[in-house]
Parts: sequence; C-alpha cells; structure tokens
Amino acid sequence: MKGSAEKADDNKNQLEIKAYMNSSCNEVLGFKTCCGLKMADQNLEIHVKNVGRTVAMVPSYCDLVGDRETNRIENLLPHGEHAIQPGEIMAFYCYMDEVQWNAARELAFFDRQGNRYSMAIEHGVL
Repeated sequence: MKGSAEKADDNKNQLEIKAYMNSSCNEVLGFKTCCGLKMADQNLEIHVKNVGRTVAMVPSYCDLVGDRETNRIENLLPHGEHAIQPGEIMAFYCYMDEVQWNAARELAFFDRQGNRYSMAIEHGVL
C-alpha cells in the first residue's frame, strides 16, 4: 500500500512560484508587442514552473493573501487556461498596486483540479 501512495504523489502536479515586483518586464513586453498592444503599466512578473511529472492546467488568476483579506487577481496576462508541461515555466504579467502588494504575505495559484500552490512574499528580501 505504501508503494501506491508514493506513486500517486510522484504523478501529482506541483507548481513552483516566483514573483518579481517592479521587474523589467515592461521592456520585454514592449519588445514582444512592438507592433500591437502597448502594456507599459505591467509591474509584476510571476513565473510558474511545473516541477511535477504531468501537465498542469493553470488558469490566469491568483490570490494575493494578506493578514486582513484575500484578493483574487484576475488581470494576469496572458489570459485563459494554460497547459504547463513538466519542467516548463509560464510567465504571467500584471499591474499590481504597491500598497496592496506590500500588505500581502502570500501569493497562491491553482490548477484545474483546484489544488492550491503558494509562495511566501518576503518584503525587503532581494
């Protein structure tokens, strides 16, 4: 029985999240959209890496968790649901109010099955 539980855990999606507030994503997005949509106000870049062994279906929203409230962030680009292959990283971008960011302690993403994956937000740590 123990062997089957270990095998089930090996196949479970696992997401690793890293966030970069005030990153240089404006320059990258400006280059990628030079002939179209302008996105000069994007100040938060989030990398979601699939460290599991199966494809993770991840919608483009996350929760910003603070001591007093949790806010659903639904303005992530690109929009929609994304298939993140094992070992791959998906980058999301959005505008984030710095006061709201500074009040948060955790950022959480979800997969299609409703599993929650989070990272602690450590303010002032480089």
